[in-house]
Amino acid sequence: MSTQPLLGQHTENGTEPRPKRRKFPRRFLSSLLTAQDGIEIMLQCEDGELRDELTKRWRDHKLEELNFVGTVGALLASCLSSTSAWPNVLNNGRDKPWTVRALWFSGLVFALFSVLVAGLQSMRLHRLSAHRDGLRKIRAGLCGSKPGGVRRPGRAQVYSWEASPIFLLLSVALMVIGIAVLVWVSAAYGPNKPEHGIWWDENAKMAVTFTVVLCFAVSVLLASQAALSDSESKDAELDE
Repeated sequence: MSTQPLLGQHTENGTEPRPKRRKFPRRFLSSLLTAQDGIEIMLQCEDGELRDELTKRWRDHKLEELNFVGTVGALLASCLSSTSAWPNVLNNGRDKPWTVRALWFSGLVFALFSVLVAGLQSMRLHRLSAHRDGLRKIRAGLCGSKPGGVRRPGRAQVYSWEASPIFLLLSVALMVIGIAVLVWVSAAYGPNKPEHGIWWDENAKMAVTFTVVLCFAVSVLLASQAALSDSESKDAELDE
């Protein structure tokens, strides 16, 4: 079994250089980058038994992930489909904007396709696993270019296997944006809320409260993603 590292470069004194701190967009997409690193380690492993073991781990964890995404996507699709039963006339007398319906139906499309993609990929993994050379075929489907004879995962393959979670994220984002637009349109002036009246009514209070909670939730989400991505930059420090 080779003792050479699978990833990264070493300096002259044999220590790995500390990874640079990622910028914000790369921090938020750290899960995608982590998935690519795991595939790269699996493809570059020189020991056959360990390579097969890593392939089995990747396959099993990917199947669990696809099962989770498919379940959540189905629940989200049911929530988005139920929005068509919401009243079209708001409390201020204005009609529901077409942009809200467009956002929700677009989110419904993404949710349905997240379930579809997760199901198709799960069936593909199960069928490949039933083949005699299934593990090798799984690795072959993940392998892209080989610069200098080094196996590396293809970018298109990595994005393809992460398409289902991305669709799920887009669906959630479109649903939340649609609700935000609807809440603030209901707080605006309308036939039942003349401009010479008081703006700070129950609809306005609800809109402000919703916005504060939404900003807090988004801030926690971004902070948690940034904190989780920082753990990768501290890998080298754990071995020192």
